[in-house]
Amino acid sequence: KRVFTELRGKSGKMVLDEAPNCAMEVASTMLVFHAGQGCAVQSRLLVPRSRYEEAKAILKHSYASFGDNWGVFDDPKHIMGPVISKRQMERVLSYVELGKQEGATLLAGGHARPDKGGGYFIEPTCFADVAHDMRIAQEEIFGPVLVGIPFEDDEDAIRLATESDYGLSGGVASAGFDRA
Repeated sequence: KRVFTELRGKSGKMVLDEAPNCAMEVASTMLVFHAGQGCAVQSRLLVPRSRYEEAKAILKHSYASFGDNWGVFDDPKHIMGPVISKRQMERVLSYVELGKQEGATLLAGGHARPDKGGGYFIEPTCFADVAHDMRIAQEEIFGPVLVGIPFEDDEDAIRLATESDYGLSGGVASAGFDRA
């Protein structure tokens, strides 16, 4: 029999300090495609502490700019739909609450949106000030929830990116191939 397995993922994208277009790299990490329901999506954004406040401002602006341009399945401009089930929606929302309890800063989203119509819609959600040992940083949420984690230097970024039980993919934004 042919099977399709969901292999669990909590992958990271590193934006290095000299990335030429930090704003684009950070903004493009918004976790909205497939409502974050992909095992290889990069749901952890790793940004150097020296550019972390800049990245938070970019994320806040990007999520605000996304607005309500999501949720209509037959509108080609809407790239995000619902999560798969009520059970999954409740699970994702429980992680949003957990993130707040753990002390992360909710930059955007975090609410169910039944006004979007039939389906289990959750707002595109972003946390900042996430510590590497928080559950929202370590466990797969499988929903539209991005977590931003600062790092000190390249070695710290590599440690954070690889110190995960569920890392399946990854990304590096840099000014040069050799450093990446």
